[in-house]
Amino acid sequence: MDLETVEKLLQLPRIKVTAAEIGKEEIVIHVSIPPGRHRCPKCGSYSKGVSEETTVRVRDLSIFGKDCYLVIRKGRLHCHCSYRGYEEIEFVDEYQRQTTRFDEFLFRLCDKMTIMDASDLMGVNWKTAYKVDKKTLNALKKGTKSPSAKVIGVDEIAFEKRHKYFTIVYDITEGNGVLFATEDRKAKSLEAYYSTLTMKEKACIKVVCMDMWDPFIKATKSHLPHAAIVFDRFHIKKHVNECIDKLRRRLVREADKDARKVIKNKKWVLLKNPQNFKDSDHEALEELKQLNTPLYEAYLLKEEFDQFYTCSNESEGRAFLTAWSAKMSGQLKEAFDRFISMLSGYMYGVLTFFEHRFTNAVAEGLNNKIKVLKRMAYGYRDKEYFKLKIYRRCGYLRKASLLT
Repeated sequence: MDLETVEKLLQLPRIKVTAAEIGKEEIVIHVSIPPGRHRCPKCGSYSKGVSEETTVRVRDLSIFGKDCYLVIRKGRLHCHCSYRGYEEIEFVDEYQRQTTRFDEFLFRLCDKMTIMDASDLMGVNWKTAYKVDKKTLNALKKGTKSPSAKVIGVDEIAFEKRHKYFTIVYDITEGNGVLFATEDRKAKSLEAYYSTLTMKEKACIKVVCMDMWDPFIKATKSHLPHAAIVFDRFHIKKHVNECIDKLRRRLVREADKDARKVIKNKKWVLLKNPQNFKDSDHEALEELKQLNTPLYEAYLLKEEFDQFYTCSNESEGRAFLTAWSAKMSGQLKEAFDRFISMLSGYMYGVLTFFEHRFTNAVAEGLNNKIKVLKRMAYGYRDKEYFKLKIYRRCGYLRKASLLT
């Protein structure tokens, strides 16, 4: 084999190919550092000679379907900067197990699939793939500044059973995705994000869209007193749906046998968007109407509530809510009473929607991606690694280039 050609194909700095062995399963290439090219890892200066030599065997990218290994002969330096140790080999990872370009390719695979799939394709242990992926993601995060945002969304997502959550901060208007992720959903969780911002970056944030969750409200009012808080319309609609389902369950318990059959399995019809109705859904609603229970009236009130967000301004929205609440009596009033009380307590963030008209729809879409990411890996034991994967797949590291 022409060693000069092999040397050109390798495209590695400061090396000289001394031999090449081609086997059935692997290719082994022996390389060394020529005299005068031995570089000190401390000061970067070159030395003419070395006191002793050793060899390391590292994995490189495969060639023609065969695993490729480099056997590198490296020397021990006595540099004028007082460094005593082995010379720098810049194209080998810090643990001297594979080349940096092998790590880069392995990272690209982990970027598109699970670490188990990537390690299987590359023929390495899954722990190797995990370490390479996490190390590269940390380097990307360190070298990429979190972008400023004008409108942010705050939401939580379950990452483990037993009510264990991540607080997620999103960029709503600029398309940067997840800006921050941390454990819990307490005030200090959101404060951890605000503490990373400069005064100028805080001043840039004009609107914070969130659920009616007091710890998030407290943290936002403390750190961003100038920002408008907008309670997400989809979370508010979720509370309306909970009122209807609570009423449905109560009526099931109180109904006779025949009525119970009609009411019991109507949950999804009552909560479904009418635009997605099938013929069977219309028939199910007609059954409820004929049964003459408050449940059908509650359904009509739920649909009417959607018109609240078509109001043109704050005063019109306030008048709508007053008129909508006045239509309730008896069991309907009992079912919706808690929701109406909650609205009155958080009215400042409900009505600010008409000035800014932002929602957390972007957050809901990204939350689904995060759930898919978690399911792909069957969960994450390393929470810091999970955060890095969120930033890469769903956040501001999506477009970050590899640090080489």
